[in-house]
Amino acid sequence: MVSFIADEKHKDYFRLYYFQYMIACLCTILFLYSEISLVPRGQNIQFSIDDPSISKHYEANELVGPLGCLILSVGLSNLVVFWTCMFDKDQLKKNRIALLRERPDGISKDFHFMHTSLLCLMLVISINAALTGTLKLIIGNLRPDFVDRCIPDLQKINDSESLVFGLDVCKQTNKWILYEGLKSTPSGHSSFIVSAMGFTYLWQKAFTTRKTRSYVWCPLLALVVMVSRVVDHRHHWYDVVSGAALAFLVIYGCWKWTFFNVAKRDILPSPVSV
Repeated sequence: MVSFIADEKHKDYFRLYYFQYMIACLCTILFLYSEISLVPRGQNIQFSIDDPSISKHYEANELVGPLGCLILSVGLSNLVVFWTCMFDKDQLKKNRIALLRERPDGISKDFHFMHTSLLCLMLVISINAALTGTLKLIIGNLRPDFVDRCIPDLQKINDSESLVFGLDVCKQTNKWILYEGLKSTPSGHSSFIVSAMGFTYLWQKAFTTRKTRSYVWCPLLALVVMVSRVVDHRHHWYDVVSGAALAFLVIYGCWKWTFFNVAKRDILPSPVSV
């Protein structure tokens, strides 16, 4: 009977967050659909094979591939939050619960804090992913290694009097490689790693007693991944900057949505009793 009551309380508790769960799921589905099934409109693509900004060498082996980026961003950030809440509670600030929304009866403080933190992180990552994938399709910018990806048909180019060409001159048979070359802006790796590591940094700064030097690795890791995208000729410098800027905006919005409305009560001093 006690177990049944506890289960009902947890169900009621999770119902309070249905909307956030729905947003996270829809954004994840949108990202996967845009990443796997959709490509920028090829008829709008025009380029010059002499353009130095898109004539870099195509590196098949990336320093940080898609799987590595997911592990470093999604996996590592969730691990830090989960591990701290479960096994390193002594590092958590005593007043952390005051920064959250009201906790229903029957739900422990520790579980409420961990759930809220992980939910906010999930929102940051999923919303950032959906926006990044959508912007890539809308902008349709060419990667620095696009000409090498394209494998242009030199016979067609020599026979043409035009100085700009479309995808019809590309001999690349692997359409995945070709269409990926049209999705440079913003950088997905940069937005993913900055959104996850940015949240992890702010979360530790806001809710733990750790010294800054113990989690300064978060922005350093994000910077390394961002630089690797330029080194690998996957992105222009402004791609990684725009990806990072998008991530910061998403972090700000989700953090305010989850924590700010309650946290702002601590800005004003306590009322004085007479």
